[in-house]
Formats: sequence, structure tokens, C-alpha cells
Amino acid sequence: MFHKKQCQCPDHQLHGPGLQAIDIPRTDPRHPYNFSKAKKCFIAIIAALVMLNSTVSAGLPGGASPYYSSSFGVTNPFIRLLPSTTYLTGYIVGPLFFSPLSEHLGRRPVLITTATLFLVATIGCAFSPTYACLVCMRFLAGVGGAAPISIIGGIYADIFDDVRVRGQATAAYTVFTTIGTVLSPTIFGYIGLFGWRWCFYVSTMCASVFGLGLLFLPETHLDSIKRHESNRNRCLSCNGIIPAQKSAFLWRNLLRQLCVSTGRPLRLICSEAIVLLSSLYCALVFAILFLLFAGYPYIFHDIYGFSYATAGLAFLPMGVGTALSLPFYLLYDHYHWTETQKGKTWTQIEEYRRLPLACIGGPIFAASLFWLAWTSSKSFHWIIPMMSGLPLAFSLNLILIASFNYLTDAYGAFAASALAAASCSRSICGVLLPMATSAMYTHIGIGWSMSILGAVSVLSVPIPFVFIKYGPLIRRRSPFCTNPVVESIKLY
Repeated sequence: MFHKKQCQCPDHQLHGPGLQAIDIPRTDPRHPYNFSKAKKCFIAIIAALVMLNSTVSAGLPGGASPYYSSSFGVTNPFIRLLPSTTYLTGYIVGPLFFSPLSEHLGRRPVLITTATLFLVATIGCAFSPTYACLVCMRFLAGVGGAAPISIIGGIYADIFDDVRVRGQATAAYTVFTTIGTVLSPTIFGYIGLFGWRWCFYVSTMCASVFGLGLLFLPETHLDSIKRHESNRNRCLSCNGIIPAQKSAFLWRNLLRQLCVSTGRPLRLICSEAIVLLSSLYCALVFAILFLLFAGYPYIFHDIYGFSYATAGLAFLPMGVGTALSLPFYLLYDHYHWTETQKGKTWTQIEEYRRLPLACIGGPIFAASLFWLAWTSSKSFHWIIPMMSGLPLAFSLNLILIASFNYLTDAYGAFAASALAAASCSRSICGVLLPMATSAMYTHIGIGWSMSILGAVSVLSVPIPFVFIKYGPLIRRRSPFCTNPVVESIKLY
């Protein structure tokens, strides 16, 4: 039933099954830019919810760690960090494969496959009989949860042709997911009171609900839509498509495509100054955020005597700061648009569309670390170091929003690969830096530990200023930014 008569049409004879794609012009209703507003909102919300579930799970050990460590009798500080660090290790591995594959196979199949992996692995965490099993399942959950983080920027680039609307959507999902990350220690700190497995039960429920939305998610990658339409319409007159031949052809080329596409994020970070420096800056702030997941219990439990559940409430000012960053972004976006309508020349420089937010956020972020460093002692009331989280999270989100939007705008067709490079970089730092938490706090104390990180943050402050001055020149010299069609031919 699968081997029909060999098709004799020129398309199959010259190119093989499934190679030639029909054209979908910009005015075609099937083009993702022409989706209805309701359809675009549905896509944006579903993608953001799936990403939210992944980032909430990333912060889960910040609240649940004391409970499952006690249950399994784990006392070594380094071993206690493994469920968190192995999850972030999955964030390193996943984007290298899933982001480029989404540019070959389409966004939808990659998201559905990885969401299934995340769900199964989270169920495995909930029923882990040993600590080693829990750590392994957390790694697999991290691999599955990495896909939406690196693909969502590509999805928004697929459906939003207006850079202003795309920037607003990117800012919204960045804030939305960061709130989940910073509040998850508080949430799971209290859920863990009913048993640490309940933390993973709740995560499983959320993954199931949000994952159902992916089943209704349409494909947004234009080339994948073209291939799908081509395969559906090809050879209708001669009924000549051979499913077995077509499948064999696709699988023969999948390994080659995977090898080529996996190397693209690495190539970007090695050859593109914008990707490299943006990734390093995001990696620093992301790693500091995860270091605080281990640092806040040390500060508010060990120094101020809070219970572990109550110590999780210290993250609430971070949630407030994260929420405030969105209206601040919208205010700047409106100001930039207003000045553009007035014909101001500075608005014609693309770097001014995004990067001033990072210019503002950088100094505030560094100052917040020094604030936390030298007020975390019994000589200060607990509310003082706790409130440093508000400007810290506010500025952290300004940096991330500016960086993600700038990468998406600059690299267009390769946005998913650029964001994958950034995701891998920040996850590497997110894995390595928290491992030094216990040694840092024990040997040099909170003050000097945070001060060192504050000093490194100060050194990173000039990065967005450099891009504002030299960014146009860098982009003009980049084959990825200036002529993605030509570069696509080179890569494939």
C-alpha cells in the first residue's frame, strides 16, 4: 500500500521527493505575517505559557531543595545543587539541536516533541525512588524545557513583521517568564510543606495543560509551510508521491542537516561580536539570578533565622521589580515611536530602538548587587537587603529585553540560532557559578561574594554603549545580518 507506481513528473525526476517548495508571497493569506490578530495572539500566548512552565521548573529547586535533600539524606552542598545544575545543563544541550532543527523541520513538531519529553521527565521526577534518578530526570526535563526558550524568539519573528509589535511581544514574554522564575522558590517552598513530590505533581499538571495548547498551534516557520504545501499539492495530476521513498529521502538527509544546523549557534557565537557579547552579558545576569536562588536561603534562613518557606518570600520584591520593567519598556517604546514620527534622526539608528534599556539597566543592576552585599547582616533590618531585589530584577529584565530584541532584530531569519547561542551561554554560567555558592559564602562571606559579582557587572556596563556606537558597522559586515539568503546557501 505504500509503494505506488514511480512518479515520472519532472519535479521528482530532477529533485527527488519533497525538495521543491511552492512560493508563498507576502500577500498570501497562508503567510504567517497575514495571520489574523486573534491567531497571532493565540500563538504568542501558548508559546509564552510553555516557556513559563519551563522557567518555573528551573527555579523549583530554590524552594523544594531543603525538602527532597532531607528526604534522601543529602547533606553535601554540592550534591544538593545537582537537580538545579543538571536541569540547566539540559538548557545547554537542547538549544544546540532544537533551535536549528526548528528552522529545518518547523517550530510545531519540535515544540510538541520536546514538550512531551518535558512532561514524561517531570513525571519521572515526581516518582523518583532515588536521588540519582531524580537528578537524571531533571536533566531530561531540562533538555525538553530548553526548546521553547530558544524557539520562541523565532516564532515571534515568524508572525510579527512590525518590529515594534514584535518588541512588545518579546518584552511581555521575557517579563512573564522571569516572574515565574523568581517567584517559583516562593511557590514551591510552600507546596513542599505537603511533601517534595507535590512540587513535581504541580509542575506535571501545568505541563499537561499548557502542552495541550501546542496541539492546536499552527506552523509559523515560512519555509516549513512552503514544504508542507508543496508536499500536499505535488503530483496531484499523476498521483505519483511515494510515501516510502519520500520518507527514506528525508531521513537520509536529516543527519546531514542536523550536523550542519547544530554548528550554526556555535558559528554565530564564535564569529559574531553582537552574539558573543550579548550572550556573555545575558549569561552573567542569568547566572547571578540562579546564584541568588541558593544565596537567599543562606541570607534569610542562616542570618535572619527565617524558615525555608518564609525565606522564599524574599523573592517577592524581585517579582515586583520584574513586573515594573514591562511598563517601563512600553513607555520607552512609545517615546521612541513618538520621536520617530517627529522625524528625529537618532531614531533611524536601529540600536536606539532597543539598547538604551540595557544602558539604563546595567548600572542599576551592579548597584543592586552592592546594596545586597553590604546590607546582608544582622546590623540591618531584613527588609533592607530584601528590597534590593526590586531594582535588581527590574534592571535584569531591562538587560534581557534589550538583548533578546536586539538579537532578534539583527539576525532575522537566524534569530532562533542567535537566541540558542545566548541560551547556551547563560545556561553554562547558570550551571557553573552556583556551584561556587557554598565556598564563596563560607570563605569570603556574603559581602565580598556579591561585591565581586558587582564588580564584574560594572565591567559589563559598556557593552550596550559599544553596540550603539559600532553596531551599525558590525551589522553591515556580518553575512548573517546583511544577506541571510546568501548565508543560507553557504550553510546548506
